[in-house]
Amino acid sequence: MKVFKNIVNTIINILIVLVLVISVLVATLALTSKSSGVSNIFGYTFQVIMSDSMDGGSEEYDGGDFKKGDVIIGKVTKNDKLDNPGTYEKGDIITFEGILQGNDHLGEQLICHRIIDVQDRDGVLVYQTQGDNRSVSQLPDQGDVSEYITAYDIVAIYDTADFTGKKIAGVGKVYEFINSQLGFFLCILLPMIIFFLYVLIKVVINFVEFKKAKDDEKRGADGSLPQMSAEEYEEFKKFQEMKNAQAQSDAPSAENEE
Repeated sequence: MKVFKNIVNTIINILIVLVLVISVLVATLALTSKSSGVSNIFGYTFQVIMSDSMDGGSEEYDGGDFKKGDVIIGKVTKNDKLDNPGTYEKGDIITFEGILQGNDHLGEQLICHRIIDVQDRDGVLVYQTQGDNRSVSQLPDQGDVSEYITAYDIVAIYDTADFTGKKIAGVGKVYEFINSQLGFFLCILLPMIIFFLYVLIKVVINFVEFKKAKDDEKRGADGSLPQMSAEEYEEFKKFQEMKNAQAQSDAPSAENEE
């Protein structure tokens, strides 16, 4: 029975640790994305793919092939904090904050596309991007094409000469749900409340067991507690007298109520 109890406690503890780790991870992603526009965990970002513009990948270049609902793990850039930002090449897959041609109604958004053109304009490199999947575009002859952007607009990289990210297929909806108010409560706040209640109950149980163990240590060979000292006995008598007096004072009031 004791072995079974230990196994159950171990499983519960493992589940609690996993829930806490996931909760802290998601909370950190949400907080960093709100403050900087892109989530950031130790220099890496988790991005939910919102369209099929990169579905199928490219015949000319490696990487890509993202479907709507996939999550990609990229590397956060620091171009906005550098006087000489990084340089990128044709074929690189990057994430930038911008507006696609023909999609102005969507406003500013994070877009993960492939660089299709690089130009030097008065010593400043500018980049044009496009989705690999031309069939989903509102501009059939061009595909999802961006305006020319600079390195300062690029917030993360996914596939370059120096870095290749990872793709987690089909978990985007789960990630989006966790980031919603209901998802945050059910998946983060509620598990943390349950965890703290569990810890509180464990503390109370351990305190009771510790007190019982101390009492057992004080018991004599016959199982009785040691005799009280004279001072303790006097204090005990006073307590009993106060208790009896309180009982007597409460008795008439009980009769009057009847």
